[in-house]
Amino acid sequence: MVFGVALSAAITAFVPASFWTRALPANPAMAVPVAGVPWLAILVMALLSICSEADAFVAASMTAFSPTAKLAFLVVGPMVDLKLIALQAGTFGRAFAVRFVPVTFALAILVSTLFGWLLL
Repeated sequence: MVFGVALSAAITAFVPASFWTRALPANPAMAVPVAGVPWLAILVMALLSICSEADAFVAASMTAFSPTAKLAFLVVGPMVDLKLIALQAGTFGRAFAVRFVPVTFALAILVSTLFGWLLL
């Protein structure tokens, strides 16, 4: 819990809000903010899931993102985090973790996105 609060404070303090809401550099004339592109926001938030204990604090501080992106973030965290990957690799072997983690990551994103778009 302390780690989550510290991570949330660090993101809020060191990563300006404009980082999430500024336009993508590919074509500035037609660009939209990263948080404004639904699939990109969901993918970015899912990739930020490092530790499931910290996710609630980090999600609360990410005000630029949609509720669906936050839901994906909160679902992916407990399913695929660094601690869990290490535990799976140690218990079941590296080959299992290499096959299991991408499938779990993709399914967590898919299910949370579907529920987010249906319910939110």
